[in-house]
Amino acid sequence: MRKNIDSQTDLLRFNAKVQTSHSKTRSAYTLMDPGASHCYIDSKYAKNLGLPIRSAGRMSVTTAGIKHTPTNRYQVWLKAQIRGITGNYADISGWFTLFDLNGVYDLIIRKNWHSTTCHLVDSDNVLHLLDADWSLLTDGRPAFVPRLSLTGLRPHQG
Repeated sequence: MRKNIDSQTDLLRFNAKVQTSHSKTRSAYTLMDPGASHCYIDSKYAKNLGLPIRSAGRMSVTTAGIKHTPTNRYQVWLKAQIRGITGNYADISGWFTLFDLNGVYDLIIRKNWHSTTCHLVDSDNVLHLLDADWSLLTDGRPAFVPRLSLTGLRPHQG
């Protein structure tokens, strides 16, 4: 059971599809956090997936203004996707740092994903991944068109 998240928040959250060490598929409750410095995976969730763990040195993590003491950090390579509205997928695979997320989220996606992926979020909490379309020039600049749309979970979901 997930910890209670303020029902008034409208954080961008998704159910991602992740792969276990035995190539089975599991669902992962995922937060898109443009302020996060790394991608994180809940420590217990990572162990349940059975993925190989590697050492990532020492790291001090700050969450919600609380700076945690530097500790040894570990990472797993995670194959993960989020399903789009039309059935296609956005890839969010990569190295995820193990951290005790207290069961609130299974994954947190970092700001680098946001900074390298052209996107916008509309008022209906839909994340649109954009591609430049050079055939639709506006003042010499390309127009951006959605290539994939991901519906975020509403506050009462998850």
